[in-house]
Amino acid sequence: MKRTRFALLALLTGLPAALLAARGADAQEAPAAAARTLSVATLAPAGSTWHRVLEAWNRELRRRTNKSLQLRIFAGGVQGDESEVIRKIRNGRLDGAAVTAVGLSQIHRPAIVFQMPGMFSSYAQLDRARAATQNDINTAFTTAGFAFMGWADVGMSRLFSRSPITSPAEMRALHPYVWRDDSVMPAVFSEANVTTVPLQIPEVLTALQTNRVDSFFTSPVAAISLQWAQRVTHMTDLNAAVVVGATVFSNTAVNSLPADQQAVLRETAGQFHQLLIQNLRRDETAAIRSMATRGITVVPVTDTGAWNSLFERARTRLTGRIADAAFINRVRSAR
Repeated sequence: MKRTRFALLALLTGLPAALLAARGADAQEAPAAAARTLSVATLAPAGSTWHRVLEAWNRELRRRTNKSLQLRIFAGGVQGDESEVIRKIRNGRLDGAAVTAVGLSQIHRPAIVFQMPGMFSSYAQLDRARAATQNDINTAFTTAGFAFMGWADVGMSRLFSRSPITSPAEMRALHPYVWRDDSVMPAVFSEANVTTVPLQIPEVLTALQTNRVDSFFTSPVAAISLQWAQRVTHMTDLNAAVVVGATVFSNTAVNSLPADQQAVLRETAGQFHQLLIQNLRRDETAAIRSMATRGITVVPVTDTGAWNSLFERARTRLTGRIADAAFINRVRSAR
């Protein structure tokens, strides 16, 4: 009997320690939630306005998720041109990208209606049109397999050249660069009877240095960031079009995240894309003011009628190619 009581007492006194040991073993066997890194590609150079905001977004993601979610940013086009980047996202080799109209057109072509020439004369008009159609854009991208995270524009494009250009007719003497995958600007040059030099973004600086091209349309901030502004002497003071851009992720990448991480990703995306828009518009104002110090003469346009006529003809040419007339009219009426 004594021996039985002793065995029972030993069992009971050893039970808490056994339970603790078992719990410790279970805790060791249960892995912690794996940290996730989303790969994001962009043509924006390191240190540019776009890249700096992406880096700030990444820091906030890490802070809000206790370092369990972060971005790996591939800047400067190291993942290839935008058509290649979209292909990589579709086959799972990248999770997302900050792209321009070229990349957006690979997903949902009507998104580049906002880049049609002469569509907007101010950012206020652009903002109103986007607010009125954003649900359509979000739904279309989701249907195409992408999560639309926010607009990340390049700015208002202007014509940069090595001679003063005041009218569309004067462009015929130029040898302008046009992005080989662009769906919009070729229509402008075609309507103006201008022969272009199709190139990819990484080729443009060398083409300017070797005089293969002597002019281009882009935003002042992009011209400076890409070092193209160093190779021209004039900027025509006319907003030709909004050079649009946005950040997108694959639905697969976003949906693979835990619900709390998805919520943080989308919330911070809204905050930092709004910051990007604000910073870009501020930087654009500063860039225009700096042209004289960069040796670039700002050329005033006295007869805007010829330009408006050119842009209208280009929009007519693009109608049905990038979007139907109904959606284009919706965007125009919402300005």
